Amino acid sequence: MTPVEIINPSGRSRLVLTCEHAACRIPVEYDDLGLDEPEIRDHIGWDIGARGVTEVLAREFDATAVLSGVSRLVIDCNRDLSDHDLIVSESHGVRIPGNARIDVDERRRRIRDFYHPYHETIDAVLTQRSDVLLFSVHSFTPELNGRPRRFDAGVLFDDYAVQAHQFGTALAASGLRVRYNEPYSGLDGLIYSARTHGRRFGLRYLELEVNNGLIREPSGANRIATCVAAALRELLGT
Repeated sequence: MTPVEIINPSGRSRLVLTCEHAACRIPVEYDDLGLDEPEIRDHIGWDIGARGVTEVLAREFDATAVLSGVSRLVIDCNRDLSDHDLIVSESHGVRIPGNARIDVDERRRRIRDFYHPYHETIDAVLTQRSDVLLFSVHSFTPELNGRPRRFDAGVLFDDYAVQAHQFGTALAASGLRVRYNEPYSGLDGLIYSARTHGRRFGLRYLELEVNNGLIREPSGANRIATCVAAALRELLGT
């Protein structure tokens, strides 16, 4: 099982895409971490629909996209290595039996085999580029812990507030209900991958969160990606 996938590695766009929770695959040696398939394929296992949106954007812009190849339940590539939820033993009320007793050697193995290859690939792509926008694609569940999230997209940012609001305004013009730094906040460090690589290479970066109820099917992912693409064109000046 490959830990990372690159779409369109020779893309010529000023846009570089990442998708940290693109897959719900779990290596066979982990025996599904003790979970049933419906649990793995739910929002705790990956960002539903995010891959589909990323693929459409990569085609639309001739952009390179870097996607994680394993479930966030194996290891979360959008977390710092010191974060307590890098490898979770429970996620939104669901116990993860295969993560209950992770020793130091197993933690190091997952970091070596899945986490580092993903981030090293992003670095390798960005080393060859300059003056690009790094754009991370995610999705969120429409309801969490009994509380509905009544919006369509969240624009997450820390350093680039002006660009975030420019993008969000353009996105809202397509009819989407947009919020800023919701359902998670970039100001709380919850855009780890985009921020880390963006700052390392001196690039603008943003993270997008899309309500997964809109993108579970390819038709929905295509429609939302079209809205996102129009907003990105304004940001990129193309």
